[in-house]
Amino acid sequence: MKTQIKNSIYIKIFFIGLMVIVSTQSCTDLDEEQVLYDQVISDEFYQTEEEVLSAVGAAYTPMFGFFQNTNMYALNEVPSDEITVPTRGPDWNDGGHWVRLHRHSWNITDPRIQEAWEWIFGCISSCNRLIALLEPLGTDISEAFIQELRALRAINYYWLLDLYGNVPLVTDFEATEPPATRSRAEVYEFVEVELLETIPNLADTGPTDESTYGRVNRWTAYAALVKLYLNAEVYTGTQQWQKAADAAAEIINSGQYTLAPNWRDNFVKENKGASEFIWAVPYDEVFTPGSFHLPVMTLHQQHQNTYNMSVQPWNGFASVAEFYETFIDPVQNPGPQGDVVGLSPTGDLVTGTQDARLESFIVGPQFDSDGVTRLVDGAAEASDPDGPPLTITPYINELLPGGWRQAGARIGKWEFYNGMGQGLSNDFAVFRYSDILLMRAEALWRMDPGNAEALMLVNQIRERAGVDPFDALTEERFLAERGRELFSEVHRRVDQIRFGTFNDEWWEHPADASDHVNIFPVPQSQLLANPNLVQNPGYPDAGGD
Repeated sequence: MKTQIKNSIYIKIFFIGLMVIVSTQSCTDLDEEQVLYDQVISDEFYQTEEEVLSAVGAAYTPMFGFFQNTNMYALNEVPSDEITVPTRGPDWNDGGHWVRLHRHSWNITDPRIQEAWEWIFGCISSCNRLIALLEPLGTDISEAFIQELRALRAINYYWLLDLYGNVPLVTDFEATEPPATRSRAEVYEFVEVELLETIPNLADTGPTDESTYGRVNRWTAYAALVKLYLNAEVYTGTQQWQKAADAAAEIINSGQYTLAPNWRDNFVKENKGASEFIWAVPYDEVFTPGSFHLPVMTLHQQHQNTYNMSVQPWNGFASVAEFYETFIDPVQNPGPQGDVVGLSPTGDLVTGTQDARLESFIVGPQFDSDGVTRLVDGAAEASDPDGPPLTITPYINELLPGGWRQAGARIGKWEFYNGMGQGLSNDFAVFRYSDILLMRAEALWRMDPGNAEALMLVNQIRERAGVDPFDALTEERFLAERGRELFSEVHRRVDQIRFGTFNDEWWEHPADASDHVNIFPVPQSQLLANPNLVQNPGYPDAGGD
């Protein structure tokens, strides 16, 4: 049943939309946009919801790039304290940009920074083009989709203001002049106004509604508002805790979402319509092959035999050992002695309370698909004490140049399954209900550290994970709990900046000399193409390196 429903969603929204999709491009690339806009729009087209939806799908198709080793995932996870990409001999050097991301020493020509900029502005360009296409129609159907596209565009601008701070605001599809940089505060105001204005006009539907699954609805917009308000002090210098708490309450009180009884239910292969999915990208290995890149990004080459994969993994992304340890630290997860819950960074067994979220990682001896035959890494380094038998250890000997092939807990949060290829069929939640509960709790706690509801909400998450409740909340506990619950879900960089730890020292990351790295530079290619752009503080202009 799930496959039939998902396929109909794809046919209706995404794959018909592929016929009109705009290629990912910079916001300053106006020529191609104008050609598309100049295409004749017949009065006979876009009169039914199905016809309009066939065009609007183009605005959503780029979302399949959300979870890849580029774009949002790379810029929010690799610079954080939870994910790293070691240079393993000849593998993953890639010009040194993974190391620079981890150490916050990136430059204005780094590819990930440029790709994310172009990807987000490409999404915005699609929204602007479609709004311009629909506005002349003047029908109730076209107006409903315009509201949805405005909200989707606002969410993309939220990502831009978070990642790059000061960016152009482009809403006029017919504009011919290169846009100028706008301040972070101006972009913040734009996002807030657009979301507030569109919310009453968006669909009031939940995760099981087939007609809006994978699209922006009212609660998606509220979730984006919670994110915006929770980080408002970072963006504008003014706290907005009450607004964050109120926006989260709208979602909670809607009754549309509930915590899944089993944390793992959010990440299994058949997870479409999970009760926590406020906004999900509906990946499918058949219809969107290779889009959800996690298997090849993180698994060891020999894991091809574990899952009978059609491609060989790349043996790259792994968790920072100290972050992994927060899931099994007996101090943070007090429990009866003698319960073996995991491996320490050095490979020793650790005792404490079993946290269900330890399933986020793959560690220990690895086996063939029969579950009995040990896998062997014939290229294992002579210095690796585990030798050729494949044993994934949380401990990583070094970031570069010779990270061991078997080093680093691998990201196993989303279910891997037999016969998978480069991408997964699991859907990915951009906004998830447990995050809403944690964000409301944080907002309430920041206004009143003794707030009983805040403690209750956090302990509700911990109870679901099978660990003991907190007796009180602290900044350290909040950040650690968000890490355990939301690991690898593209939230960590934002959280670290808000909690003031992003510039601290951690494994292979020296303390930042300046917090200018809390936003990324405007890519050199954009500065060269548009003289009206202004570089962010602390970074060189287009002539720098």
